Amino acid sequence: MPARPRTSHTRLDLSGLSPEAMDTYGMRNLPLDRPTTSTSDLLRLDGKVAVVTGAGGDGLGNAISHRLAEQGATVVVLDVNDGAGKFAADDVAKRWNVPTLAVTANVGDRAQAAAAVETAVREFGTVDLLVNNAGGSGSIGLDGQGLPFPGHFSDNSAEYIDTTVLVNFTGVLNMTKEVLKVMLPKGSGRVINIASEGGKTGMRNLAVYNACKAAVIGFTRNLAYETGPQGVSVVAVCPGIMVSQRLLDAPVWEDGSAIEQSYRRVSVGRCSLPDDVASAVAFLASRAGAYIHGTAVSLGGGLAD
Repeated sequence: MPARPRTSHTRLDLSGLSPEAMDTYGMRNLPLDRPTTSTSDLLRLDGKVAVVTGAGGDGLGNAISHRLAEQGATVVVLDVNDGAGKFAADDVAKRWNVPTLAVTANVGDRAQAAAAVETAVREFGTVDLLVNNAGGSGSIGLDGQGLPFPGHFSDNSAEYIDTTVLVNFTGVLNMTKEVLKVMLPKGSGRVINIASEGGKTGMRNLAVYNACKAAVIGFTRNLAYETGPQGVSVVAVCPGIMVSQRLLDAPVWEDGSAIEQSYRRVSVGRCSLPDDVASAVAFLASRAGAYIHGTAVSLGGGLAD
């Protein structure tokens, strides 16, 4: 039999496969247009509606909102703090000239999570992307008020434990469950869960927070098997030490602190800014990063490696 002539990857010939093989190996789902599409076009999010939780303030959620808007996405800024959410949404809209909406919700409350998604759908017709960013290791609680920074687990208060689990893990479950009601029927969507390098490694004085982030990673890996075949992809992102003003003002920089012990493992030689992580999230949200699925991407400067 003569050898098949070489062809460009842009002209992939699937005619030799049986219909059964096409279905078994997902060949009908191959994005055959991608090799002929520019990288800049693959990164665009025009026409997509993104919900970003915990997007008020000066941290990661705000940076993610700006990056997604820069790529053309409509952004729903969800935050427990009404004023912070509205300020962030207005700032994103003004800077990138895209539609935005501020929604006030406590993601740890199932009814509020459901109402937030319903509001987004009522305003923009759908949700294409959910970024589960709301969380924290103790600097802020679900009610927007500060909580004591965590220490030894035996000294953690019941309030701190309950709130940390609620915002860092239960909130992820609540929001994901609600957006799947929108994504699964249309057979498309993307969920990006913000976990932490702490979910991959051990350290002192962050037992509850890191356990929650490990749970987020496990949830991501397992959910991927359930929703991937239905067109909804899931991925987790694991930041390390991100410098924001809120963190700079917190009493966490002394010798022996969680920050100090973590920084000793960072091989890149600096802490990160929220934008370091936000840029990676924007890539993962786009068609360029669509095949990264069911895994936890390390963005900690080598902290957990």
